Amino acid sequence: MYKKLLRRLLLTFVGLTAILVLLVILTPQGQAAFRAALFIPQILPGVPIKPQEWFTPDPTREAIRYPLANGEGEADLYLPGRGVRHSAVMFFQGVVPGGRYDPRIVALGEGLARSGMVVMIPWSTTQIEQRIDPDDVDVLVRAFQYLQTLDSVDPDRVGMGGICVGASLATVAAQDERVRDQVRFVNSFAGYYDAYDLAKAIGSRSRFGKDYVAPWNPDSLTRRVFGHHLIDGVTQTADHELLTRLFKEGEPEAADDFSSLSTDAQAVYRLLKGVDPEEVDAVMAGLSPKTIEFFRAISPSTEIDRLEARMLIMHDRADRLVPSEESRRLADALGDDAGTYFTEFSLFQSQIRVHVDNSDSIGPLEYVREAFKLYMHMYNILRDVG
Repeated sequence: MYKKLLRRLLLTFVGLTAILVLLVILTPQGQAAFRAALFIPQILPGVPIKPQEWFTPDPTREAIRYPLANGEGEADLYLPGRGVRHSAVMFFQGVVPGGRYDPRIVALGEGLARSGMVVMIPWSTTQIEQRIDPDDVDVLVRAFQYLQTLDSVDPDRVGMGGICVGASLATVAAQDERVRDQVRFVNSFAGYYDAYDLAKAIGSRSRFGKDYVAPWNPDSLTRRVFGHHLIDGVTQTADHELLTRLFKEGEPEAADDFSSLSTDAQAVYRLLKGVDPEEVDAVMAGLSPKTIEFFRAISPSTEIDRLEARMLIMHDRADRLVPSEESRRLADALGDDAGTYFTEFSLFQSQIRVHVDNSDSIGPLEYVREAFKLYMHMYNILRDVG
C-alpha cells in the first residue's frame, strides 16, 4: 500500500515538474519568470551564488561609437552570448560618481545581456563633470536610433532606462517625436519627475507629498550638482562670481550684507544655505527665467502627455539623492491606464547599491520580500519585451 502511495506521489511530482518545465520552455510568461529569477541573484552583491552564470554563456562587451548631430558619441555595448536578434535597452547612467565602468553598472549590463537583452550604455562628458545638460536628450535619442539599427537587435523590442538623472533624461528622450512611437518601455530607477520640485526639496531639506512634509537630508552630490546649476542661472555677472566663490570654490563667507544681491541671486543664496519648507515656494519664485527654463528642459513632467512608452518605475524610500516622492508623482501623473508599474522599496538601497541612503541592515524576511519586489519588476520588463 505504501509503495503504491509513494509511486503515485512520485508520478505526481514528475508530472508537475514536467508541466512546469513545459510552461517555462513553451510560454513567454514562463520564460520571462525563469530569466527574472536568474537575474536577481546576479545583481545583488549580498547573494554569493550566481545561478544565471550556470545557464547562460558569457556576454561580450565592446566600446562603440555612434553618430551624433556633431561628431560621434561613445558607448559600451553588452551582447548576449547566443541568439541572433534580441530585445534591447539604451541605458543612461546620468551623474554616477563610480565612473564609466562602475562595478554596479557592469554587473547590470552583463546581467541583462545574460537575460537575452542587448544593452547600450552611452557615455557623456557631462557625467565626468557631474552636471546635467539638456543637450544630452538629443544624444540619447540618437543612441536609441543607432541601437535599433544593429543586426543583433529586433527594432520593435527596444526600450530605454536609466538611474537618477539618467532615468529622468531617458524619460524626456522617450517623449521626443523622433522616437516616442518606437520606445517599447522606459525603466526609471530613482529618477525625478520635476526638477523644480526636486530643487524645492533640496533647498528646504524636506520631502513632500500631497498632504505632508517631512525632513530629508539630501546627499552632498545632489546639493553640489543642483547648486552649480542654480548659480549658473544667476543673471548678474558680479553676483554669479560671488556665489561661485562662496559655494563652488569654498571661499570663507565674509560678514557682508547679501541684501545687495539681485533677486535671483538672493533666491539662490538662500536655497544653497537652506530654507524652511514654509518659505521655499516664495524663495523659488525669485529664481531667474533662465533657471526655470532649465528645469523645464530636463523634467519629464514638462511634456509627460507626449510619452507613449510603458513606464516601469523603481525607487527606494531611503534614497538621499532623489526623494522617492518624485517617482510617486511620476506614477500618479501617468495613472493606471498607461500600464505603469511602480515598485517602491523599503530599506533595500544598501543591497541594490545605486544611491546613498539612510537604510539600516534588514532581516532575512524583509530581504526576501524586497528581493521579490525586484523580481516582479524585472519579470514585468522581460515579459513585455519577450
